[in-house]
Amino acid sequence: MTIKDIYKVNEVTKGYEYYLHLLEEKCLGMFIYSNCPDSLPPEQIESRLIYEGRAIVFKHKTAGIVTVSGGLSGIDKYYLPTNAVYAQPALGSGNLLIGKDCIIIYNSQIDQYQNKGLYEIIMRYARMLADADSSIQIALVNSRAQKMVTAATMTAAESINKVLEKMKAGDYESINQQSIIDMYKILDMYDTKNNIITELLSAKEKILSSFLSEIGVKNTYEKKERLISDELSTNEQLLTVNTDDLLTWRKKGIELVNKMFGTSITVRRNPVYSVDYVEKKGENI
Repeated sequence: MTIKDIYKVNEVTKGYEYYLHLLEEKCLGMFIYSNCPDSLPPEQIESRLIYEGRAIVFKHKTAGIVTVSGGLSGIDKYYLPTNAVYAQPALGSGNLLIGKDCIIIYNSQIDQYQNKGLYEIIMRYARMLADADSSIQIALVNSRAQKMVTAATMTAAESINKVLEKMKAGDYESINQQSIIDMYKILDMYDTKNNIITELLSAKEKILSSFLSEIGVKNTYEKKERLISDELSTNEQLLTVNTDDLLTWRKKGIELVNKMFGTSITVRRNPVYSVDYVEKKGENI
C-alpha cells in the first residue's frame, strides 16, 4: 500500500459525503413510532420528513396505507396546498385531495410553506465538518516539517540529502565540499508554539455540538461547572424549543392519519435524545 491508496481525509468532497451519512443517521433516530400498519414503515415517514419536509399518506387500493413523495398544488385560504400528486413505480400515480384522500404530515411549522425538512441543516454542518477535517489533516501533515533545508544547486541538495540519510540511520557523514556550506540554509516551516491544531479540533467539536443542539441533543462540549444556572436554563430551553416543534407537527399529522384511516399510530421523541437522558443514565451506573 502506498500513500496514494490511503483514505484522503483532506479531500472536502470525501469528508462531506462522510458527514452527510453520519448526520443523517443521527436525525433518523430522533422519533419513535408505534402501531404503524405493516404497509406504513415508520422509517419511510421519517425519511420523507427529514429529506423533503413532508410525507404524503394515503390508502392505496391494493397496497394499503402508504406514504409517498410527491408534489403539492392548489391554495386554500391560508395559502396551504389542497392537492397532492404522486408517481411511483410500484404504486402507480394519482391526484389526491388533501383532507379527503390523503393527509400531509409536516416536519415542522415552517415546512408547511418551505419544504426543506432537516436536510439543509445536515448539508450545512456536513460541509463545515468536512472543512474542519481537511484543515486538521493538512495542519497535522505540515507539523512534521518543523524545519526545511533548501539548497541552491542540485549537487548541493544531493550532498545534503546523503548526510541526512546517514543521520537517520545513526551514522556519521561529513560534507566534503567547502563551498556547499554557503549554498544551503535551514528555514523554520512550522511554529511549534502555534496552537492551530488544538484550535481546529476545538472548532470541530463546537460545530458538531451546534448541530446536535439543532436537533435537541444536549450540548456536552461545555462542562456544567463553567456555566451559570441562567446559561444552563437558556441552553436547555433552546433544545426544547428546537425539538418540540418537530414533535408537535408529527403528532398533528399522525392524529389526522388516525382519524382518516382508523389507525392508532403514536409518535414520541426517542428518550436517548432527551435533554436529561445523559444525567439519568449516569445516575443508574
